[in-house]
Amino acid sequence: MKSFNYKVLAAAAATACAASGASAGSVTAPAAPIKFALEAVTNTTPVTIPVLTYTMGVGRAANQNFTFIVKVPSGSTTAFSGTCPNGANVTTSNPNITLAVKRQSASECAYDVTVANVANSVNVGDTISLANLTVNNHALGSGTNLSVVVNLADPGETARIDNSADISATVATSTQIVSLYAGADTHTTADVNFNSGNSPLFGFVAGAAVGQTSTVNDDTLTTYANFSVNVAAGYVIANGTTAANAANTVTNVTLTVTGDYSGLVTNFANGTGSGASAVVVAGNGGTITPTVTFTPNNASSTAAFTLTGAQLIATGATPVRVQLATAQTQSLGTQRVYQVSGSANPTVNAAESIGNNASWWTWKANAIQLATAFFNNDNTNGNLTRFFFQNLGTSAKYTATCYTESGVTPTYGVAQTGTLTGAGTTAINASDVCTFSTGKRGSIVFTINSAAGKVKGVYQQAINGAAAGYIALERPYANSTY
Repeated sequence: MKSFNYKVLAAAAATACAASGASAGSVTAPAAPIKFALEAVTNTTPVTIPVLTYTMGVGRAANQNFTFIVKVPSGSTTAFSGTCPNGANVTTSNPNITLAVKRQSASECAYDVTVANVANSVNVGDTISLANLTVNNHALGSGTNLSVVVNLADPGETARIDNSADISATVATSTQIVSLYAGADTHTTADVNFNSGNSPLFGFVAGAAVGQTSTVNDDTLTTYANFSVNVAAGYVIANGTTAANAANTVTNVTLTVTGDYSGLVTNFANGTGSGASAVVVAGNGGTITPTVTFTPNNASSTAAFTLTGAQLIATGATPVRVQLATAQTQSLGTQRVYQVSGSANPTVNAAESIGNNASWWTWKANAIQLATAFFNNDNTNGNLTRFFFQNLGTSAKYTATCYTESGVTPTYGVAQTGTLTGAGTTAINASDVCTFSTGKRGSIVFTINSAAGKVKGVYQQAINGAAAGYIALERPYANSTY
């Protein structure tokens, strides 16, 4: 029987165990990944990893050399700068281990690891560290985290040791740090008792909105709502060390309020006093009144303004107050909804949305409106043209507004204003509400000092000797007939 040297057998056994993989080795980056502001980093911004440490999960016997390889998981062929850490930037916890660059390229850094010819040369828990590894092709600018992978292989790189697959560590993250916060505001109410002539809902119910301390809203001519532009803290810009803030991450932000501005003051340059529309920003260095660009487009008109990054609070919230004033030229209706949206131009990355709330500011009224796009007030020859109202609540005052075709003017009669019977039915002759300078047809809106759901209405046209026709009166807001 042939005899084998005991030391040779022991070394072979150690190699086999290492090759099979104990799967215990680990790789760690610094205590926490580098947190980049997405607005300040691109996919080619060089990212330097301060320290990358591999902890051995298996021991290595004397002269059991191996290869230490670092790559990025995406397999990018241009991930690295082409110069791998060496010299003082390569350290180990065990003096029996020495590293030398085996190859360096734009895709990987590989090292020959020499194990000294002494017993227990490498132990479980020994570490290998690389400092100042630079990655310059990644996806941080697209909001994807940056990781690196480490593989330990035999000198010929034909078999893995310590782990059966590459292991990775996240070394950097990127997050958009500028955002818009716009909580829903439902505290604005158009006032049925605010009249201009005989028409109601020309102004607002007095009283500061719930949760708001400003006294601006005590004036029945104005109303306002708030939102903020927020900048998160704890991030860095492209150099990896300078703290990110509003000034060094965005060139500017544009904020747009979209909705129905009919009957409102749309000149935003008159300050913030009673009867003025304005946008006021509690920005960096004090109160800012930005220039507002108003673009009319019916119910989708916009008021847009731009703030520079330097005007925003460095980190934290920059409060914005939008104040709107009634022009006292028409009814403000029973419901309006305003949307607020924002976009930013980062210092180095592509333009981005910072948020949107399609129903940021919702107005209501202490009244309802019922309308029809057609009615006829011809009462000749025994014709009957009437409005019928069913009121399930208490008696309620109403006011009617008639609308005509081009060149035609209305003349109001005794029934333009009146009271609907409580818990009953009220009939109103159309010709008593209004007549026209030419013709007999028009459209009409009734504003009623009652809660929605209490009052229903129809228009009746009964031509003498023929069957009657009926048109249900509809609410012009809230997508509801009643």
